[in-house]
Amino acid sequence: MTMEIQDCDGGIGNIIESRGTVTDQELIDSLKGHLTHDPEKFKNYKYILFDHTALTKMDITDETVEFIAGLFADASRVNPDPLVAVVAYVAMGADMDLIKRISRMYELFINRSCWETMVFRTKAEAVRWIKGKVREKFGIDDLTFG
Repeated sequence: MTMEIQDCDGGIGNIIESRGTVTDQELIDSLKGHLTHDPEKFKNYKYILFDHTALTKMDITDETVEFIAGLFADASRVNPDPLVAVVAYVAMGADMDLIKRISRMYELFINRSCWETMVFRTKAEAVRWIKGKVREKFGIDDLTFG
């Protein structure tokens, strides 16, 4: 599986990692299940980290991008609080169209959700930002991302 979703920090955080090639159906199945399966659990999230550093190809259509953006918009109505960091610096040898697809997906995502979102080149930068923002917004200091 090229999409891995894990809860962190006792269920207040979430990391969504993609690697290799991600297809339409895999992206839809993974995110739809995660964002809609357990609304009560989703309400607890204070941060979401999307990590695309190991992604080499995203084989998705514009329709899928629109669908995923809609899922994010719906999820932001369930929980308007999470801070979202996106690591969009992709693996060497990645398909150049990949960067355009990721950019388009997150552009729609940012415009349709109410979540504070930042895009980073490295996971370390994203983690620093999340730690600072979670401390500032929620008063939580002890994030481990584990």
